[in-house]
Order: sequence, then C-alpha cells, then structure tokens
Amino acid sequence: MKKWITSLNGAVALSIITLISHLWRGFLDAMFVFPNDIGDETSMHLAAIIYTLLFTGWAWVIISAARGSRRGLVAAFTINAIIFLVIPVSTLLFYCPIDCLANAGWPFILANTLNLVLGFLTAVSLALQLRQRENSTNPQTAATESSS
Repeated sequence: MKKWITSLNGAVALSIITLISHLWRGFLDAMFVFPNDIGDETSMHLAAIIYTLLFTGWAWVIISAARGSRRGLVAAFTINAIIFLVIPVSTLLFYCPIDCLANAGWPFILANTLNLVLGFLTAVSLALQLRQRENSTNPQTAATESSS
C-alpha cells in the first residue's frame, strides 16, 4: 500500500477520489445550503460558476500531473491543500459547527469526514511524489542522500 501511495498513479488516483468527494460535497451545498443561505438566483448562479471553474481547474491539473508535469503536481497539491483546509475545516470551525452539522444530517458529517481524510491522504501522497521528483531531477541531492 505504501508503494502505491508514493507512486504517481497512486497520487493521481487519490486526487481523483478526493475531487469526486468534493464534488459530492458541492452538490450537497447546492441542494441544502445555498437555497437557505444565499436565496437569490444571481448569487446561486455565481456560486455555481465558481464551483464549476474550481472543479474544472482541479481536473485539468490532475490530468497534467498524470502526464508527468511537475507544475501539475504542484498545482494539484496546492488546490487540494486549499480545498482540504478551507472547506472542511472552516465548515467545522466557523460556518457550521458540530451542532449545526447534527441538524444538517449525516450526509454533511460523512462528506466533511471524507473530505478531511481523503484530502490529508492526497496531500501526503502528492507531497511524497513532489519530493521524489525533486530528488530525481537534482542528481547532486540524490547522490548525497544515497551515500549517507
């Protein structure tokens, strides 16, 4: 399992699974949160456009990372870290604390938990992949580490 998580295929697969988990959370927000909190149609359309751009960009950088692009790996790590930190953590701490999540029901609790766990695993996998790529592109660093 450790070998798979540290591989490029593992990092890309975890990124895709995390993206799907965040898409599910986005659909839950669109169905239950936005109609109650936003209300007017213009703001809901703007939120839908923002979500669409975010998830499209995330899918684009995952494809780029799968093709071996270091920039794609860095962008996938950055987007995952921002989404991993901003959405689930801010929901738990500021937007909708534990009592609110209990009122929202089990789908939100499950979505937040999945986002936190998968986001963390993906961040670790992408960070390890970036570290491996950095060592393989810098032969001097790789030679020093292998001699120690």
